[in-house]
Amino acid sequence: MKILPVLFLILVFTSCYSPRYVYSPAAHNVPVLTAKKDSKLGINYSTNIAQRARNSEDNHASTGAGIDVQGAYAFSKHMAVQAAYYWRKEMNEGNFTFTAVDNSILRYRRNLTEAGLGYYTKMNDSGTSWFQLFGGMGVGDFRFTDKPIPGSANTNEFFYKTKLTKFYIQPVVMVLYDKSISLSFSSRFSFLKFHHVRTDYSSTELNNYKLDSITHRPVIFWEPAFVNSFEFKKLKGVKFEYQLGLSLLMSKSFVDARAFNFSAGAFVDIPKMLRK
Repeated sequence: MKILPVLFLILVFTSCYSPRYVYSPAAHNVPVLTAKKDSKLGINYSTNIAQRARNSEDNHASTGAGIDVQGAYAFSKHMAVQAAYYWRKEMNEGNFTFTAVDNSILRYRRNLTEAGLGYYTKMNDSGTSWFQLFGGMGVGDFRFTDKPIPGSANTNEFFYKTKLTKFYIQPVVMVLYDKSISLSFSSRFSFLKFHHVRTDYSSTELNNYKLDSITHRPVIFWEPAFVNSFEFKKLKGVKFEYQLGLSLLMSKSFVDARAFNFSAGAFVDIPKMLRK
């Protein structure tokens, strides 16, 4: 029985690898719509939680950051359109470099353009509670390079590129306070289809890094988020926003994905500014 802990440690260390993140969540596009001609045009800075690598000599971090440009417009008393552009720059490395299992530094680029159609309505007579339901699709791609940590015995370099088609459904419950503060809970479901993969990984490496089956069927995520927006009385039509979101894998097949997103930014309601 004494050999079991040793076998367990061997299994753990020989199976560790740098995750190849196939997905990183975007900020939710949650416009504050209560009437025809309400609009939103803004930008958010988004980031993941940074984690310092365990190999402190290299001092690399697991980071992800980028921008989310968002817009929406209510063309009737209950219907609206929305659009967004998402861009990310990320990096991560192996946490167990002393085992010589995976001495890699991964650097990513992601972009996605999406558009959708939605319905909004008030949930009570006072107009303090609102419900939104948006749905739409997006197209984009992600890529990463796989290079060895400087000074390691490994000298191999690789790349991975794939196109991405996304479909989403986004129900939102929003509460308004004094028409200047909104608190929203958004529950987005994202359906991702990866296609047109280009890589120089071998089939064995694709299997080891959980990349061999992502094109077989859609990858599904549930992405709940809390969104708070507010404005100041002297800046009518300008709102500030921050949000906290999670990305939880719902598919049976496992893939590595970023699980957290924090965003902060500002947006304007141009028709409202012109009226003022």
